Amino acid sequence: MPNHDDRSEHTPSFSRRSVLKAAAAATALSTLPWSMRKAYAQQANPLVIIGGGTAGMIAAIFAADRGANVIVIEKGASVGGTLVVSGGMMGAAGTVFQKAKGIRDSAQQHYDDIMKISSNTAVPEMARLWADNAGSMVNWLADIGLKIPDEQPSVGTLYDYYSVPRYHWGAQNGRSILAVMKPEFDKRVQSGRITLMTDAGAVDLIQDAKGAINGVVVEDSNGKRSDVRGLNTVVATGGCAGNPSMFEALHGVPLYRRAAMPSSQGAGLTLGLAAGGYLRCAENYVGYYGSIAQSDQWPSTAAADMMIDHRIRKPWEIYVNMRGERFVREDHPSMSERDRTMDRQPGHRFWAVFDQRVLDEAPLLIPRWKREQLIEAFNKHPMFHRGATWTELGVRAGVDPATLQKTVATYNEAIEQQKSDPLMREHRPVSLTNGPFYAIRSQTWTLKSYAGLGVNKDLQVTTKAGKVIPNLYAAGEVLGASTGGKAHTNGASVTPALTFGKLLGEKIIDLGKKS
Repeated sequence: MPNHDDRSEHTPSFSRRSVLKAAAAATALSTLPWSMRKAYAQQANPLVIIGGGTAGMIAAIFAADRGANVIVIEKGASVGGTLVVSGGMMGAAGTVFQKAKGIRDSAQQHYDDIMKISSNTAVPEMARLWADNAGSMVNWLADIGLKIPDEQPSVGTLYDYYSVPRYHWGAQNGRSILAVMKPEFDKRVQSGRITLMTDAGAVDLIQDAKGAINGVVVEDSNGKRSDVRGLNTVVATGGCAGNPSMFEALHGVPLYRRAAMPSSQGAGLTLGLAAGGYLRCAENYVGYYGSIAQSDQWPSTAAADMMIDHRIRKPWEIYVNMRGERFVREDHPSMSERDRTMDRQPGHRFWAVFDQRVLDEAPLLIPRWKREQLIEAFNKHPMFHRGATWTELGVRAGVDPATLQKTVATYNEAIEQQKSDPLMREHRPVSLTNGPFYAIRSQTWTLKSYAGLGVNKDLQVTTKAGKVIPNLYAAGEVLGASTGGKAHTNGASVTPALTFGKLLGEKIIDLGKKS
């Protein structure tokens, strides 16, 4: 788990114990004599899906096509979930888009890349399920109208590249996927194969004496509760990255930046725990770096983002932690490795440190800003610092000044004496000697949660011992970082959500009888 030396400043009001306590309370709800509780339908429905987002929509479409009577319970006013804000980037092998470009690829190559990029931290059976089935999912999207720009598929964008081009996304990002999926979903709603309940949240799973799930207790926006019974239930909610206290309790890291959908409160995690499930992959947390927070009040908005892709802008600055030490090769070829290293630093932060010459000659570190805007930030923004000497800069920035001065001297000496860099950095255009000196603080952040429900290869929710909880399945962000591991693996969020949703509705769930 990453270090967090500032924990006393951000003590969570939510603990792992309280997560489990809430889950236990949810289990007891079904025994209460609610005066407003009633049966939503007279007959049991074959499939109940909690969440009308990326995974839930596609699961409902394919289950409906198999003849299922599907009920989708959606907390928001409409379906789509994170597709309205997502990059919608999909990693898949064997697609029609690859074939059109003459790109040779295979599910095995995709799997090998996932495990390599994640340093073998992805759950193997989840990575395999993604790699083996994503191609047919993307091809289905193409069949219903998804188009991608001419320059795609690619090997990747910001993070570690795939070995072959298999990264796909539409011109409108996640909205491109939603634009072709929603008409398909709506057609099945209009035909009566899918019943959509909006502005309704699942507050409990209906569980019998043998532990099997027989439906969901739903609460509408007026607090009215109803039973929605089904032979099978799919938890396809978001994670908990919209819930700062739960996020920190489960990951041991504060939610530094609020970027997730507000509805991502962790309800699916709590429901799964209440049914006897368990959580895994919290240790796979890995933050994005390069974000400059607006303040130290977490979660914060972002003031700006540094250009940290060495393939676009090679680093002129050095990165130091609050101890004043360099800790990472600033031009390390693996951005995922840099991320993992950043997360081991106190407070999950670093400072980009440079001198006046770098400010004058280097491409702007914040590419979306004008030079005047950057200079003005050093006069008023709490994350931007300037000093006449390295000692003064360290004091102003909150970095150990004595160590900072030694760190810079060591860096400069290696350049001046034409020695190898202590961290094996290759791009060292100038030594840092011309005052005044500058530091910009970057805070790691995330837009998703990493702790997720444990499932087997058939996406059945299980206990920690591996025992299946009958009739309960899960897909989407509620599975956490099981597919991408401890890395920003290209397409490891939206692609498995779509792929696993399709698999559940298409063939995994037995719609004819209880499991």
